[in-house]
Amino acid sequence: MLVTICRYSFPYEAHVARALLESEGIPVFLADEHTINMQWLYSDALGGVRLQVSEAFVERAVTLLQELPSSGVGDEDCTP
Repeated sequence: MLVTICRYSFPYEAHVARALLESEGIPVFLADEHTINMQWLYSDALGGVRLQVSEAFVERAVTLLQELPSSGVGDEDCTP
């Protein structure tokens, strides 16, 4: 089962987080990425791009994301 651990307003922000997690061996799925790429106005309605990981990786992924410096752009919500 996948768990949403973060939401991003823009797909490029989600890709930075995805790259970090995948470099640590954590498989990641980005939900609604393509929809928001095509129609960015849908971002708020859909809840942004959802970064999802398997339940087995939630704790480790959240810890890694908390160490990632904030870009200052967007309102990422990183609570599992």
